[in-house]
This record gives sequence, C-alpha cells and structure tokens, in this order.
Amino acid sequence: AVVFLTWLGIAIWQATKIEPSKESEQFLNENNPLQKSLNILNREFPVADEDAGLKVYYAWGLGEVSRKGVNRLFDPEDFGSPNFIAEFDFNKQCQTELLSFCEKLKTDPEYNGLIKRKNGVREVYCFVEEMAAFNANNGVNDCDYVKDGEWKNVTWQVDPEDLPDLMESFLNKNQTSCFDDRGRELISARYSNEIGWDGSSMKYAAIAVESAGLSPFGQDRAPIIRNEYDKFVEIAKEADEVISQYCSGSVIMTDLDQKFINMNNQSVYVQTAIQSAILGVVIAFVVLLLSTRVFHLAFFACLSIGSVLASVIGTMVMIGWSLGSIESILIGILAGFSVDYVVHLAHAYEVAEGDTNARITEAFSDLGISVFNGMITSVGASIPLFFCQLQFFGKFGIFLCLTIVFSWIFANFGFMSLLAQFKIPIKKRCFSF
Repeated sequence: AVVFLTWLGIAIWQATKIEPSKESEQFLNENNPLQKSLNILNREFPVADEDAGLKVYYAWGLGEVSRKGVNRLFDPEDFGSPNFIAEFDFNKQCQTELLSFCEKLKTDPEYNGLIKRKNGVREVYCFVEEMAAFNANNGVNDCDYVKDGEWKNVTWQVDPEDLPDLMESFLNKNQTSCFDDRGRELISARYSNEIGWDGSSMKYAAIAVESAGLSPFGQDRAPIIRNEYDKFVEIAKEADEVISQYCSGSVIMTDLDQKFINMNNQSVYVQTAIQSAILGVVIAFVVLLLSTRVFHLAFFACLSIGSVLASVIGTMVMIGWSLGSIESILIGILAGFSVDYVVHLAHAYEVAEGDTNARITEAFSDLGISVFNGMITSVGASIPLFFCQLQFFGKFGIFLCLTIVFSWIFANFGFMSLLAQFKIPIKKRCFSF
C-alpha cells in the first residue's frame, strides 16, 4: 500500500505538470537525420531584430471563411473559400478612417512594445497611404512626396467610380513600394494580402502590423501568444467602433501563419484530454455497474482505471512528452484501454461463490493466467512500434506498453487488494458498498 500510494503521489504530481506543446508537431522520430535538421533550423537560430515579426491583419469586408468540403488531410493548402461582405463600401470616408487608423498605429505611445519597429519606425502595412499619395500626385509614384505627407493637404480620397482606372496604374508591375528599404518590392507584392481588388471592385481592405513579441517561425507557449493576441483584439475593437460605421462591415483580426490557430489548438488539446479522460472513466463506471450490478466493484474498478490514467500521464511527463494532438488523442482513449483487465477480474469475482477470500482465489484461478498472457502478448506487440520512424506510431507503441503494464499491475495488485482489504459482501442483484 505504501509503495502504491507513493507512486500515485509522484505520478499525480507529474501529471499536473503536463503542458501543451509549444512546437509544431514532428512527423518523424527526433533521432531521424531529417528531423534533426529541421529541429536545428527551428530551434538553434534565434530571432534577430532585423527578422520579420508576425504579421497581424485588420480586415474590413471579409466574413467567416466557408469550410464546406475542406479536408486538409488530403489537401493541406485548402483552407476554405472566403466570404465577402456585400455591404462593404470603400468610399471616401472609409479611406479617410483607414488612414487615420494607420497613423494611430504608427504614432500612439500605447502600442510601444507591441508593434515591431524598423529603423525607428513601426512596421505598419498601410496601402491607403501610398494609394492616397499616388492619387493626389496625379498617378505619379514619388517616394519623397509619399513620405513628407504634403499630399494630406489636398483632396487625396479616391472616388469609388475612379477606382478601376486608378488601381490599374497603382498596381502596375513597375510600381515599387516607397517603404521597401531595397527599393525593389512591388506595391502589388507588398500589399498582396491587404488589397482586396478583384479587377473591378474592392472586395475588402486590410491594414497589417508586425508584432514585436511574436515571430512567424516556430511556436510559443499558449499564454505568451494569448497575451499578445488579447492586445491586438483590443486594437480591433477600438478601430471597429469608428471604421465600421463608414466601411460597412465588422473588422476581422487574424494572422496568416496560423499562430493564433495553434494557440487555440493548445487550449483544445488540454480541454479535450481532460474531458475525454473524465468521460472515459464515467462510461467505464456505468458499464461496470450495469454488468456486475455491484456498486463497490464498479467503484474500485474505476479507482484502478484512475490510477492507470495518473500513472501513464505522469510517466509521459517524466519522459519529456508535451501535450500535442497525438498525446491528446492517446489520453482520450486511455480509459478504454485501461478497463480491459480490471473488468475481467471484476466479472470473475462477481460470479464466483463463497466469501471474499474464496472469490479472489477463484477469480485468479479462472482468469489470472489469461489476463497475464494477454498482458505479455500486448506488450510484445507494442515493442516493434518503438522503432518506427513515424512519430505517431513510435509514441503509440510507448503509450500502449505503458497502459497495458499499468493496467495489469493495478488490476491485479490494486483492485484485487482493495477487495481483499474491505471484504464487502456481495448481495446479488442489488447495490452494496
């Protein structure tokens, strides 16, 4: 009893320390040469100040993406179809408010430390600024004119009726952006995601900023991403109160590097793992109660299953696993794997005759060797999976071996010991404890 309680204490303590994975899922074994190369590229090169930060977009005119027919298992590049807001109106007042939003992002002290700076200037991708100067300068792209801001003193807003002609020349292949240090990046390339021009109308308009705290490369812990995410959401709420009145359509704040999606996934992994484990134990209790019709057998069996859960999860933490999609799935099916041996012994105990000692002896005599052989063959079957190069199969082999071993130990030495210790008599077809 002391050994079991000591181990359970350690296992539960370790299990509480499990954390969501902060790195992208590895497809191959960590010792695979190709995976080693990828890990070096992702981990060993720190992000420099000159490196690009995560681009965060504020878009008007876009609705929720349609996921109909999307199956990224077969087509990883298919994220769905965009839904455009029919009411979106890129009118003069809308353009004015978008430019004011850009200036606020560049100058407001409230955003210090949130938006990345380059050469002392915040990285804000504002196509309206260059488009406005281009229109005010009669279709001539003059970078000095763009940057000194003299165009703001004249009427620079573009009439929606004149947009087709202006956008054709503004997005001309020879037009380079004034905010590219190298002077080679085309306007159409720099604002490819910000300008929603389809050749005849402006479907959406977006402003983007580079995050000072997040990088598009690698993965950060969910709390770190959440802290930055919440700040960008507050900016979206402030902008939406004004801009949406004139552009018609609520703002969507997002990134295109799936950083925020991965943040949400980390939370989902934790929630689904916990919910699946609890649900599995509850279902096991109900099934055991219905099959044995003896309350204390179902209760003690669930204590055994819970001990297996704690032991396997605690061991996962000890060997350095974090909670990714693979681990979350494995924890979800853990209760189902854990119930096998204990339910056989519980049934054998329930149908046996005599007092507690006689029932235990008969249960071990009838099924003890069968349960042991089942454990040996299952463990033997899991061992070849240890050597798989594909990460899922390698982890599944370790998980299966741990689950089988702990299930057998707690069924034989935990569950049966509880029955021997408490000696609760069984009254057929009624609940007892």
